[in-house]
Amino acid sequence: MRKGAYWMRAGGWAVAITAAGLVLLGIGLASFYPLRYEEMVTSFSKAQGLDPYLVFGVIRAESRFRPHVVSRAGAIGLMQITPDTGEWIAGKLGASGFAPDDLFRPETNVRFGTWYLRYLLDRFGGDLDSALRAYNAGPGAVDRWTAGDGSVYPETAAYLEAVQRAERVYRSLYGSFLGPLLRALNR
Repeated sequence: MRKGAYWMRAGGWAVAITAAGLVLLGIGLASFYPLRYEEMVTSFSKAQGLDPYLVFGVIRAESRFRPHVVSRAGAIGLMQITPDTGEWIAGKLGASGFAPDDLFRPETNVRFGTWYLRYLLDRFGGDLDSALRAYNAGPGAVDRWTAGDGSVYPETAAYLEAVQRAERVYRSLYGSFLGPLLRALNR
């Protein structure tokens, strides 16, 4: 065998092994960063002019895609909306007959959560970090921090990092050449 042919064959194997490793890594990461409710999340995100990967990041940080989870603060569902905020959002959306248990329904929760995230983005002049902090701690807390009254809660700082990290992972996984394969495996 000629020397050049050997290196071509060896190089081909290296590429194949590297590609297989990337696919396996992607499959492993996809189990930690699933695209559950993809059509619904994408639809409501786009209706609000939001990046779906951002919304997936919020859902992952808030509930890990568990629609029936309730936080210590009483926030409900995938995007962790409190009953009071849910009632306020329902009024803004003209959704009559709202009951807090509606927040356990993924469709209602994601619809309300994406609307609220858009509202916060607009309220804070498009500043995503402020909007995410407000999503976690409330707009009043962000107003106080912006005015120099106190500092960001450690939990809120960690939340912001978690959402941003998840958004980056979602974009890397599902926005890459592996996206179609990982989507097929997620079904």
